[in-house]
Amino acid sequence: MTRSRTPLIVLGVIVAAIAGVITWVSTGHADGTKISDLHVTQAYVPQPASPDVAAAYFTITNSGNTPAVLTGVHTDVSDMSMLHESTGTTMTMLGSVTVPAHGIFVFSPGRYHVMIESPARALKQGDHVTLTFSFAKVGQITVTAPVMPVGYRPQSR
Repeated sequence: MTRSRTPLIVLGVIVAAIAGVITWVSTGHADGTKISDLHVTQAYVPQPASPDVAAAYFTITNSGNTPAVLTGVHTDVSDMSMLHESTGTTMTMLGSVTVPAHGIFVFSPGRYHVMIESPARALKQGDHVTLTFSFAKVGQITVTAPVMPVGYRPQSR
């Protein structure tokens, strides 16, 4: 009796293909962007003029192949922080912002910022605020931002 080995070969190829896809997806290569492709730099919090509210600014760089969606930024000084966009005298709360593939997104005074409501402690120059950035489908990044003088603006942005 001779049996054909074709079904076994086909089954082996299918199993190998499935294993390859599982490995590809589990290592973060399915969508082209991994948490290691995202970098947060130049983070700072100006010392607030009012103790009730503060703002955080930073730059996010995405070296990945697909856009990354920032869904929120949480702090160690408040339970309430929100993404905001300022346009003229209007401030709008945002549910998310998209950092383009191979691009940057800058949060700077007069445009985008994270509003930190009712900080649990007074924020003074020389202090630090821990910021945890949440990206949809990618993960989280935590950075420490120094509290800078009131009205601080970085030299190059």
